[in-house]
Amino acid sequence: MRLDSALCSLGLLVSLGVPASALAEDTPPSPPVQEDANYARPAQFAVEVGGSVSRMEHPAAFIARTAVLTKPLDARHNAVRLSGGLHFNLVRGADRDDLWWINGVDWYFANDVQVLSFRPGLEKRFSLAKRLSLGVGAYGGAAEVSLPTGHIQFNQPEPNGPVQGSGFSENRARKWVFGAGGMASLHYSFGRWVYSRVQVGYTQYFQKAEGFGDGATSNRFAVSLSGPFAGALLGLSL
Repeated sequence: MRLDSALCSLGLLVSLGVPASALAEDTPPSPPVQEDANYARPAQFAVEVGGSVSRMEHPAAFIARTAVLTKPLDARHNAVRLSGGLHFNLVRGADRDDLWWINGVDWYFANDVQVLSFRPGLEKRFSLAKRLSLGVGAYGGAAEVSLPTGHIQFNQPEPNGPVQGSGFSENRARKWVFGAGGMASLHYSFGRWVYSRVQVGYTQYFQKAEGFGDGATSNRFAVSLSGPFAGALLGLSL
């Protein structure tokens, strides 16, 4: 009786186990997870170029043309700028593109008053739609302002040295001013590589550029760069 009970129990276990093992063998393995073919890592850096209009104020004055001659300089309240930038994605390692180190550069078209400004800072971006995002940034500002002094310098070439164009150059009186500012911008992406930026902002410099000496006949002549600006740029993401 005990042997019969044991055989019955073994037969029952075998009859229950065979279908389960066969079912496990017949079940196909789950397919491997494949990455999205359209996925692309965020850009590492971006290059921009465009234009903007900014506040730039100075009074009318006479500036040096030569050592003995002067010419009039009209008063100015704003200026058109050639703008550009080189920006770096700070969170690309985390597959994100919402925090950027920005480096803006502006060249002012202001005739005899030459201005070159730099705007390094940070920008945080917020996604508004699939191709549209909002950027909010803060930056420091530094600008070089220069006027002609009327003096011409003769650059005498070194003996047996290479000839480098004209041997004359114009001396200019240069002043640096520093400040800070903030801006907001809308970014629209045309695809993986190309995008556009429309931006507005305000820069406050801590002082005016003044004290040019022989560059202006009026001791009260000063250039103020503080004020709002607006512009549009085209960018390339790499």
